[in-house]
Amino acid sequence: MLSRVANRVYWLARYMERAEDMAKLANVYANLMLDMPKGTDIVWYNMITIMDAEESFAELYEDRSENSVMSYLISDERNPFSLYCSLAFARENARTARDILPTEAWEVVNELYLLAKKEKDYVSTRSRRYQLLTQIIRGGQRLEGMLTSGLSRNHTYTFLQMGRLLERADTTTRILDAGSLILSGNKLKGTEGIVWMNLLKAMNAYQMYRQAVRRQVASKDVIDFLLKDAMFPRAVAYCAESISILANRLPNCAPVAEKAQAVITLLNSFTAKQGDIAHLHDFMDKVQIALYDIDNAISDTWFNAAIN
Repeated sequence: MLSRVANRVYWLARYMERAEDMAKLANVYANLMLDMPKGTDIVWYNMITIMDAEESFAELYEDRSENSVMSYLISDERNPFSLYCSLAFARENARTARDILPTEAWEVVNELYLLAKKEKDYVSTRSRRYQLLTQIIRGGQRLEGMLTSGLSRNHTYTFLQMGRLLERADTTTRILDAGSLILSGNKLKGTEGIVWMNLLKAMNAYQMYRQAVRRQVASKDVIDFLLKDAMFPRAVAYCAESISILANRLPNCAPVAEKAQAVITLLNSFTAKQGDIAHLHDFMDKVQIALYDIDNAISDTWFNAAIN
């Protein structure tokens, strides 16, 4: 498989996963406003913080309102990490790799991009924004199912899966960060369970969490589940282990497998402590850096090797 083609399908998967996960996170914040007790302050700017986008946001917006945050994260063409730009980049990668993907896959990506383009000027309207984000989430799930059931287990599938899993692991760390930031700013009793329950539901993880933990929703248990569970496909440990397995299907895989195992080792060194929000935030930074190392290893091994 040509390195440039592998690069395209890898980033197609990353951009589509990024768009879907951004939609889920935005909907979580909207749902929390309805579920949290009266007097609770939901800070929309927290979403900018967990994306490490404070400087970029400050250059483009003067206030930290809901509309500004949502515009920046969903529809702003000046923000390369916005949902709209992610879909635009995914569409371009899908277009240039159409000959190795199922025809229906290109159609789904193109439809989602055109939908986001049509609706991007209306994200300030909560009801319309919710409909857009819900359609993007469903479209992303439809695409994943289509590729899972309709694509041969060849190198194309391997690079798609690695891209999706790496982006998914990164998003999980940021969703955990979101939970810690919300709780650190709200000291009202009874908010902890509401926050973590909404975040679990955003990741389609609530039922699996209850099956695995069999206790009420609590910070320590949620953190352990989403970081270390070896069976749940959005847990960081599952994603890292799966990337290691996928890498071994490809030549010269040692650097990538090594970085993936380093993430697992890092996760095993962590012990969640109830109420220790600052400790969690610092650790999420370390995990994100370790995931970035996997991406670098993938690029250096399979995408840049021919150029070098």
